[in-house]
Amino acid sequence: MKLLTVLFCLLGAFASADEPSFREFERKPYVISSAEVAKIKEEIRTQCRLPKAEEISYPWYYHYEVGIAMQKKQDWQRALDSFIAALDHRDHPSRGSRIYGMWFVDYFPYYNIGIAHYHLGNWKCAVDSFRLSQMLENFPADSVQSYRLREMGVLAEHQLEK
Repeated sequence: MKLLTVLFCLLGAFASADEPSFREFERKPYVISSAEVAKIKEEIRTQCRLPKAEEISYPWYYHYEVGIAMQKKQDWQRALDSFIAALDHRDHPSRGSRIYGMWFVDYFPYYNIGIAHYHLGNWKCAVDSFRLSQMLENFPADSVQSYRLREMGVLAEHQLEK
């Protein structure tokens, strides 16, 4: 059983009757060109030393790195799609996750999904993602991520209440 399902069953995670969701939202337009996306994805595939194959078959870290790259380009819909794809391959976050060889990354998918939803104006999805991040992702209390998580979570909740 997936980590998320177990967590919801054990904790009754949220006060509302709705099961928290970050997957049900209105899609927004892409920002950067398909050609630029293809170039970025090829660079990441090469960096990860992955053979050419169907993108769905690539490991979680490929999708996560594509999400980070799309975040940097502020293509929030593509970033969101990539972070959700990473989560579909690996649903438990962790600090210092091994990617390839001696390459490690902090894998915080719920935090990044929340940021993408926030920038897309998907307030309920952002709030749910930030709550999941607070429960599952272990940020140091004084980290930039921890500060942004609290700040953006409060702002998203205020938008949701409007």
